Amino acid sequence: MLLKDKVKLIVTAHAKQRMRERGISFEEILEALQEPVQLAYDKDKDVYIAVAHKGYAVVYAFHGNVVEIVTVLGKKEYEALMSKHGVKRYKVIE
Repeated sequence: MLLKDKVKLIVTAHAKQRMRERGISFEEILEALQEPVQLAYDKDKDVYIAVAHKGYAVVYAFHGNVVEIVTVLGKKEYEALMSKHGVKRYKVIE
C-alpha cells in the first residue's frame, strides 16, 4: 500500500500499546505499509494485513481517506492466524 499525501493515518490506542510491547516504531509501521513482503485481506473483519520484512504484521482499515492502524501482530501471532483460518478467511494479495 502506498501512502498518498492526502491520506490521514490514525493509530489506535490498542495498536500503540502493541507497538510498545513489541518494540515496533512508527517508522517501522510506515515501512510495512509502504513495502510489505506480504499483503493479505481479512474477509471477516474487512481489514488488511501488511507483513514487514522483520516478520511482524500491521493490521489496518480504510475509512475513506483515513487509514486506521488497528493493531500490530508478532510474527508467531500472524502465522498462527494464517494457519488456523487460511484461505477461508484471508486472501493473500501479494
